[in-house]
Amino acid sequence: MTSETMLTVWRKQVPVPTDDVGLRQLRTLTYKIALGHISNAQRKGARESDALRQGMLRTLPGADPTYEAVVPVVLAEAIAQLDVNDGQGVNLMIAGFRTAEIADILGITEKAASMRLARARKRLDRRLAAGEKHADGDVTA
Repeated sequence: MTSETMLTVWRKQVPVPTDDVGLRQLRTLTYKIALGHISNAQRKGARESDALRQGMLRTLPGADPTYEAVVPVVLAEAIAQLDVNDGQGVNLMIAGFRTAEIADILGITEKAASMRLARARKRLDRRLAAGEKHADGDVTA
């Protein structure tokens, strides 16, 4: 995905940034392009999954492990359980984007991005706390 994203940026002939503002704009553009590639990959995965169920494919391609190499496995698992919107916001936050930039990338208002991030943090906190309880053997219903 990284190579496809960088190839797309190169094909767009984006000028090399000369200041911090230009660098942040390039990061925002690059992330938008990456989201497009991710959406395409998800659609392809859904098609392959359908083909697998119908017996047209024998195996599905393996998942890319690079995300788990950067984010601790427990956190990655909790983020994976979030819905798509919350997961995108959290991943952008982890990548170092500010709320205003996250809003721009996702095409929502800054207030909506802030609320989405707050909800996602609460959901992550609950999931991580529940995971700690289960890891300690204290299972609550």
